[in-house]
Amino acid sequence: MYSFAAIAAVSIIAQADEVAAASTHVVRAGDTLWSISQTHKVSVAQLKASNNLSSDRLAIGQTLKLSGSAPSTVKPAATTATPGPGTVTTANLNMRLAAGTSHKVLVTIPKGKTLNPIQTSGAWTKVSYGGKTGWVHNGYLTTVSVKPATPSTVAPTTATTSKTTANLNLRASKSTNSSVLVTIPKGKSVTVLSIEGSWSHIKYGTKTGFVANTYLTKAASTPTPTPSQPVAPSKPVIKEQSINQSYVTTANLNVRQGPGIGYALVTNIPNGTSVKATKQSGTWVHVTYNGKSGYVSTGYLKQTTTAPSAPVTPNAGDGGAGNESFDYVVNTPSLNVRASASTSSAVIGSVTAGQTLRVVQTSNGWHQIYIGNTTGFVAASYVKAVPKGSVTAPSGSSDGLAKSLAAIAVAKKYVGTPYIWASSNPANGGFDCSGLIHYAFNQAGYSIPRTNVATYWAGSYFGTQLSKTFVPKAGDLVFFENTYTAGPSHMGIMIDADTFIHAGTYGLGYNTISKEPYWKSRVIGYKRP
Repeated sequence: MYSFAAIAAVSIIAQADEVAAASTHVVRAGDTLWSISQTHKVSVAQLKASNNLSSDRLAIGQTLKLSGSAPSTVKPAATTATPGPGTVTTANLNMRLAAGTSHKVLVTIPKGKTLNPIQTSGAWTKVSYGGKTGWVHNGYLTTVSVKPATPSTVAPTTATTSKTTANLNLRASKSTNSSVLVTIPKGKSVTVLSIEGSWSHIKYGTKTGFVANTYLTKAASTPTPTPSQPVAPSKPVIKEQSINQSYVTTANLNVRQGPGIGYALVTNIPNGTSVKATKQSGTWVHVTYNGKSGYVSTGYLKQTTTAPSAPVTPNAGDGGAGNESFDYVVNTPSLNVRASASTSSAVIGSVTAGQTLRVVQTSNGWHQIYIGNTTGFVAASYVKAVPKGSVTAPSGSSDGLAKSLAAIAVAKKYVGTPYIWASSNPANGGFDCSGLIHYAFNQAGYSIPRTNVATYWAGSYFGTQLSKTFVPKAGDLVFFENTYTAGPSHMGIMIDADTFIHAGTYGLGYNTISKEPYWKSRVIGYKRP
């Protein structure tokens, strides 16, 4: 029995931070064993037996079990441990930032949700739910029997051993948004407990969790009606191309072992750092920073200008570019240019019928020719020598060539300035592609109206259209199609046979056609002013 003074001293009913389960009762002011038994239809004797009471005295805030068969709660652990699976909420339950009712509520977990405990500390358990990780009170968790796994997630009857192929995150659940329990070093052995889709449930040391199958050398396969040996998942095929491009990071940027966010981290590059990319795979490029190499997303890179390599200068005996008697002309629809004088050598390019070649030397049935900024070899049997000048090609006047070279000099003065839509004057801070052409050539002595790429290509400006198989020289204009819109949509000035200067998305700079598939696939032709 409570004294009247004790009852009067209680001004408010004590409330638990989390909602109590229906199988318990929290003692409030005025409660007696009799009143509780009548409210919940439980005998006084059963209440005393279920709660090990030796008298009728109760304390405000005391939690009573209403039945001896009430579900068992997760027992608090004195030290950190990892409980097993099959933990279910018995009420709508607050998940908090840390163990204690004074901490911020991250999310409310509905009643009846199954959780995977990560660790316990006192009366609190750390869990993950809905992409968040936090702490819940043990009083509102119950353990239930785990249902047999469906055929698609059946664990192997015998656990198998695999090795990690990269530094691999062990996560609390099958999601890259779930918390990381530990990072397993590359080459470590782990025990595979089950395969669940693209994830493996594994044990590493004293911890269990989930890892992506891709980074295990021998992940156990899902059991099938007929026994079969586990098959190691194949590594993703990376289609790469070589590039030579400089960038500046626009954020603190993760470097990963492969071209994707699923690969392990190698290092981090600070915002504003200059890096050079040597390979590209989709939207990822390969860079090296502080002696460590890996892949970064181009979404956080700003392209900077890359100075072109010095062009190869034809020698005095170069047929078609110095020989006084004849030109070398391709005499077949398409002819491969190879890295060396052999049909088994790698193909580095091609030339087409009617194209005049710049020959360095001839030996054993092969011509060594200039192609872009390098040299290659073509079979001499597919090339014919014709009288000098019998092949018609635009030559351009000496005055026109001088003006074109002057236009290049003007453009080079503004390398690094940003791309400014519809601008044809440096006073605006930069240029768009056709605006640069208008400004540079007018400054060099031409009189050209301001118009767009399509009109420069289709109109009479800058001479006649030349096909994309034409070998350009410094000062020629190159035109591209299907960039930001269909049809002729971009242009630049060639500074040699392969490299052009232009106002692009990342500012005014240089690009090389033969080394960059994006530009090579979009060339529609040239013009010679």
